[in-house]
This record gives sequence, C-alpha cells and structure tokens, in this order.
Amino acid sequence: MATTTTRPMTAADVWALPEDERGELIRGEFRPMAPAEPDHGDLTMAFGQHLRPWVRANAPGLVGAEVGFRLPGVENVLVAPDVAYVREERLPPRGRRSGFLALAPDLAVEILSPSNTATELNDKVLLYLETDTRLVWVVAPRRRSVAVHTPDRLARTLLVGDTLDGGDLLPGFALPLAELFA
Repeated sequence: MATTTTRPMTAADVWALPEDERGELIRGEFRPMAPAEPDHGDLTMAFGQHLRPWVRANAPGLVGAEVGFRLPGVENVLVAPDVAYVREERLPPRGRRSGFLALAPDLAVEILSPSNTATELNDKVLLYLETDTRLVWVVAPRRRSVAVHTPDRLARTLLVGDTLDGGDLLPGFALPLAELFA
C-alpha cells in the first residue's frame, strides 16, 4: 500500500492559488478563509473608517483589510488580519508592495467569526506578539467587547461604555465601543 506524504504549504504556495481560494497559513497548515458574514464585514469597515483618517492625519502608514503578512522568523506562517496597520517607515516603497508583506503588522485587528476556535485565535495572537506586533485587538461582536493584547502579554477586555485607544502606537486615537457596536 502506497503512503502519501504532504509537505507543509508555504506562502509561495498560497500566493500561487487563485485569489478566491487563498487563506491563512499557520505553521504550514492551510486555513481557507470563507467569505465574511454581514456583521463581520460591517465591523471590518467600521474599523477602517475610524482608523484610516486618523492614521493619515497623525501616523502615516498602511491601513488595510485582509492584507497578507509573512511573519518574520516563523516558518510557513501567513496571516491576514481583518484590519491591519503598518507604519509608513516599515513599508516597502509604493509600487514595490506586490505579494505578501514580509513583516508583522504594527496593529492587527481580528474579528471573531463563528468558525474561529479559541485555540486558533490564541495561537494567532501569540504569533503576532512573538513577531513584534505592538497591538492586537480581538473583537467579539456577539459579546460586544474588544480584548486588547500588548507585548507584555497582558490582555484587558473593553465593553460597550469603554473607549478603545491606540496606546503608545497610535497616541490620541480613541474609538468609543458604543459607536463601534451601534
């Protein structure tokens, strides 16, 4: 009986897939990304609508949805946070940004979907923090909360009535969660 071995996928393998078949790669394990539910898409846009104008005025850089990041120093990892921010000085020049970015985002926003498991999400948060992401926001739409993760590995949970801030990364950025979840 023949045995079939499968090798872990790489970011190059994912890039070679048709765009509508791509997903994330966690330590070589391919995780397809299904189309988002309406509320998920709405929250993604809400973050972008609040972050992008603030970033342009105060801390130039890239604000993008589902941008692919090959995290440095970790083999066979490709993540695509729902929303990400990268400071301008860390980015390749415009016109040379094709493919997946070979760096960690400064800010990663992950919006929970029903298909997410706690283990998968915790793994991603740790991968972000281990590769120098300075701020991770995990949004729980059904609980109307945001968990704020920082490199010190301390997390704090904000609820409606609280205001999400950008900490040292985006000083002065403030987003009332009542407005986000309205």
